[in-house]
Amino acid sequence: MSIINISSDVYEEGRKIAQKTAEAMGYAYVGREILRGVAEKYHLSETKLVDAIDKAAPTLRMSLKLRKQLMAYIQEAVLGEMLKDNIVCQGLAAHLYVLGVSHVLKVRILIDPEERARNYAQTHNMSVKKAEKLLAREKKLRQQWSFSEFRFDETDPSKYDLMVSLSQIDPDEAVRIITETVCSRKFQPMNYSEKCLKDLELAARVRVLLMDKYPSSRVQANGGNLIIETLGLTREKRKREAAIKELAENIPGVNYVEVHFIHDFFRQAAESFR
Repeated sequence: MSIINISSDVYEEGRKIAQKTAEAMGYAYVGREILRGVAEKYHLSETKLVDAIDKAAPTLRMSLKLRKQLMAYIQEAVLGEMLKDNIVCQGLAAHLYVLGVSHVLKVRILIDPEERARNYAQTHNMSVKKAEKLLAREKKLRQQWSFSEFRFDETDPSKYDLMVSLSQIDPDEAVRIITETVCSRKFQPMNYSEKCLKDLELAARVRVLLMDKYPSSRVQANGGNLIIETLGLTREKRKREAAIKELAENIPGVNYVEVHFIHDFFRQAAESFR
């Protein structure tokens, strides 16, 4: 059966619609509750995992490197849940990493920007004008981050199958639209789409394994065959390629590993000035 992924400008609004959609479809709801298990598995703070999803810019508590690491852990857990099918996933940034899987209905819930600014101003005890500026800055930062990490702008409407604005559509009507849309044969699983999801899940598991030693590595999977890109200095090439292959080849589901080594010119330049 299909998978419904719902993302939203405002987490709480998206959560309400996702839970109602799951109930209407008889699907399981997969939300931020799974972060507790991720936190326990990797001995992390659950709050930091939420921040990795929500915070648009690095903070004193979280560097870009740490955020990348936390997102890798989240991605592994979410894709593992998606293999079960018959789920509604929300609040876990899955819209950033399930592109290309045709039986995942990707939904974006839009909140009226003026209403959002008013609510933000009231919650944070500030003027509406200041709230508008902060929200605009946050949007821009998220666009930059999604493009740098996942190579696309998360506000691009072409990345979603369905966009629902709550400006004139109430939440119950939004649920009806989503449930009717997902019943289309276009969102039924096919061999190819199921393979795409399995490839993403395998790549996520491999990436997590490499994260500690080789955080810059990018992983692509194709039916058990892996292509791993890694940054490093030329003197490290043979040793790093061998180490990555040894790690990846021991993961269940992996048949073949090919490592593409990319020379890290920035690191070389930095070391030359020491």
